Amino acid sequence: MKTGIIAIIGAGKGGTAILEALLKMPSVITKHVCDVNPSAPGIILARQHGIQCHTRMAAICQDKEIDLIFEVTGRKEIFARILAQKQEKTRVIGSEDARIIFHLLDLQQEVSDRLEDDNLILERRVLERTTEQEKANKELEQKIIEYEKLNEKLQQINNEKTKYLMHATHQLKAPFAAIQSYTDLILEGYVGEIPKTTRAIVEKINKRCILLSDSIKDMLELANLKSLVKENIQMSGCPLDSIISSVVKHLAALTVSREIKISVPATLDDVFVQCNRNQILILLSNLLENAIYYSPNGATISIAFKAVPASLVKISVTDHGIGIDEKHLPRIFEEYFRANKAVAVNERGTGLGLAIAMEIAEIHGTKIEVESTLGKGSVFSFHLKTAQKTKIHNS
Repeated sequence: MKTGIIAIIGAGKGGTAILEALLKMPSVITKHVCDVNPSAPGIILARQHGIQCHTRMAAICQDKEIDLIFEVTGRKEIFARILAQKQEKTRVIGSEDARIIFHLLDLQQEVSDRLEDDNLILERRVLERTTEQEKANKELEQKIIEYEKLNEKLQQINNEKTKYLMHATHQLKAPFAAIQSYTDLILEGYVGEIPKTTRAIVEKINKRCILLSDSIKDMLELANLKSLVKENIQMSGCPLDSIISSVVKHLAALTVSREIKISVPATLDDVFVQCNRNQILILLSNLLENAIYYSPNGATISIAFKAVPASLVKISVTDHGIGIDEKHLPRIFEEYFRANKAVAVNERGTGLGLAIAMEIAEIHGTKIEVESTLGKGSVFSFHLKTAQKTKIHNS
């Protein structure tokens, strides 16, 4: 930008204001300031900035470098003398025009001051927000660290609990098996005839032993599943018909005693699923066993499968039994939870079967879905990934 060289004649209030504004403009050089009063505020300000000061204006008018003269005295005769004595290229702005410029400069200064204040306020707010954000981030980081430590501690406690449970149930398994064996011997007559009252008591002991043995078995199974490292569990391609037929065969005695019919798909030859065979056998056995216990004698239970997108197979177990109250549905996979109606129908239930089934489902990256209507029956279903025929596991 081209530099302009300026002179001011009149160093009172108006001249001082113009000088202050010009000093802030990097493209302007104020070379002369003139006033008959050597103590005028504009003269004092000019001296502070190394500007040439005069009490007469002749030298200013004769300076060929001057581009513009501000006449701010307000006296017409001085304005006329400047016009008569100035160099040809020098322009002159009189007091009236200078007043307008002064007003504009004043407005500019006001706007600049406001912008500066707003900028300072904005910077302060940004700083405050940045400080708050940094504080919030530190607090969040601290909470994450605390959560990780707590989670690690809970995991340790859970592992210890699992170890203790496995140890305790192992310790209980043998004594209950022995008690059950003794009661079997008594009931089968190997110790001679016993009174009816004694037989009734021994039969109750025997039933309790069977129930506790089932509970111990399920507790050990669940504890074992929770202690497994999922990445180390071996998965392979298994024929679905083999899994279903094994489960049906395993539960044959129970279905016969209840006169239950199990309907299975006829077209399973080409369906292979990626899974841990033993675990899926347990999962499906638990679902099917529940369906048998909670269905009326002579009922039919259906096992079905359906191919779904993303290379999955949906496997379902459908019964027409007692069903599940809607308010109990969110809790049926909790350990040891049993609704009153379920207890009344099946005293042998441990409350762990569905918890075990869900644990196995989660190991296989799926969930067990439930649809049920009280008094009409239930549908339990889960998904497994399909596998190629060549991936048949060695059974």
